[in-house]
Amino acid sequence: MNLEGIQILLVEDDPGESQRFTQLIRDTGGGRLRLEQVTHPESAVERLTQGGIDVVLLDLALADGQGWPALARLHSHAPNVPIVVLTSAVEEALAAKALRSGAQDYLVKGRVEGDLLDRSLRYATERGRAVEALDRREEHYRALIENSLDLVSILNQDGTIRYASPSHERILGYPMEELVGSNAFALVHADDLAQVQAAFERADGAASLECRVRHRDGTWRVLESFGRNLEHVPGVNGVVVNSRDITDRKRLEEQLHHSQRLEAVGRLAGGVAHDFNNLLMVISGYSQMLLDGMHPGDPARADLEQVAKAANRATDLTHQLLTFSRRHVAHPALIDLNARVADMDRMLRRVLGEDVELVTALTPGLRSVRADPGQIERVILNIAVNAREAMPRGGTLKIETAAMQLGEDSASYNGRIKSGEYVLLSMADTGIGMDERVLSHVFEPFFTTKEHGTGLGLSTSYGIVRQSGGDIWATSKTGCGTTFHVCLPAVERTPDGEQSATHPESLSGTETILLVEDDDGVRHVVETMLKRNGYQVLSSSSASEAMAVAERHVSPIDLLITDVVMPGESGRKVAQGILARRPKMKVLFISGYGESTESGTDGAFLQKPFTSDELALKIREVLRAG
Repeated sequence: MNLEGIQILLVEDDPGESQRFTQLIRDTGGGRLRLEQVTHPESAVERLTQGGIDVVLLDLALADGQGWPALARLHSHAPNVPIVVLTSAVEEALAAKALRSGAQDYLVKGRVEGDLLDRSLRYATERGRAVEALDRREEHYRALIENSLDLVSILNQDGTIRYASPSHERILGYPMEELVGSNAFALVHADDLAQVQAAFERADGAASLECRVRHRDGTWRVLESFGRNLEHVPGVNGVVVNSRDITDRKRLEEQLHHSQRLEAVGRLAGGVAHDFNNLLMVISGYSQMLLDGMHPGDPARADLEQVAKAANRATDLTHQLLTFSRRHVAHPALIDLNARVADMDRMLRRVLGEDVELVTALTPGLRSVRADPGQIERVILNIAVNAREAMPRGGTLKIETAAMQLGEDSASYNGRIKSGEYVLLSMADTGIGMDERVLSHVFEPFFTTKEHGTGLGLSTSYGIVRQSGGDIWATSKTGCGTTFHVCLPAVERTPDGEQSATHPESLSGTETILLVEDDDGVRHVVETMLKRNGYQVLSSSSASEAMAVAERHVSPIDLLITDVVMPGESGRKVAQGILARRPKMKVLFISGYGESTESGTDGAFLQKPFTSDELALKIREVLRAG
């Protein structure tokens, strides 16, 4: 090490010794060393306070026995400045005591030569700088740990906590002094304890472990932890555990999985509803046509009416499935949610019964929402029916409305709705509540806890709200009641123009209609309906056949009626292809899914199953449109 520019502070009150060391330092340093001298410990402390001292030479034989107290005081005042003590006797015990008191080295007066002084100064400054660097590194890592978002702890083999980072108080609520000395396993959830203890015994840091840890307020947080046994490392001598709070991440993952599960079930429900609607189209279509041609006194008429009624009830069920899968055609309008709840007051009280009290707390001045009024009433009614079932001995159902603002960060709580202004409808009952398992399945179709329930009420409500651009969720605990929250986008209040429906004088016609339907039963019943109303029908079972029929037919085709979803080319592709050659032709889409046409293709829409009159009315409406 180069001693160039080393600043030495000599603490010596003996003039002779002072002169001798001054000369020795000059001879040894050759001008490289700079020396200052003081005679009292107080002066030494004052000089150290000013800074710039690299080494202190301290005579332990100061007057009045000040040498030893001075060593302790100087080391305490400037622990990073190395101290070399000067002693008049060679005593190992004395030297050891000096080193324990903070000295870096010692020199015996009268035996100090240039080389020895040079070595001692080098040793002291090098060690002092090493200690200083070590202290800086320790401070660096201490700052990292104490300001880390993660939890860092050191445990004994029995789980006793020896060290806990300050982040424990922020994340788990426990101050450090409360954790140190306690056992970490006492905070772990009973169901997770066995795997935590097994992982702790390995403590190889090879894999993470998720477990639930009790917060100071009694709730549970989910931690992801890594442990490594560092008992062999001096200064550690224990198992170091790094943990991260992933509670919010797990909740978001569960919400995502739940949403994906509902979406998958929704697609399945939509497909099932489509197939059933095709079957119901055949059943209800032929039943109605038979009824229309049957004499009122026919003995078979009552039986056939029961078939038609059963088909209508089945149609309602498929509509509920389509609503859940968000493929039901809605007729949105501007709704004052407060007015809607108020209008339903009498009906809700009849549904709830006398032993359930209905309480409303409606925030005035709320903005409107855009949704299908009938569907929103169905949502409210479905939740009210579930509330009544949850309160067999009576209770209270409280309906509240409020404005809600979701920012960019708060809107990401489930990833299903965007930021913006919403109107919140909350319906809270005082019933039996639900456990976590039931709560996680509550919006799934056909899931029910009722003996005779269909399991479609809440799933339908879910589809209605999601189709309206909002969200619905439930909060509940066993024995503490349930609250359903319905969140709908707020819109500006603008008057809706009233449109009076105009009905054509006649539902029959003589126009030529091209019918495209891949289901044989549906195609035959629709074809029969059309012919009974006087239309000329060109029938085809596929997109390619329809294109060929349109190519061969030289006369005008007034209307194309096509199913939306077919094998191969879709109904929209058929319409686009034929319209390219027959731009004056009108288009009517039909579908068991209930989804309307996409932008870019002109055409009206009619959902299966429909009656002969509904079809005829829709045809006249389409043909008379500009």
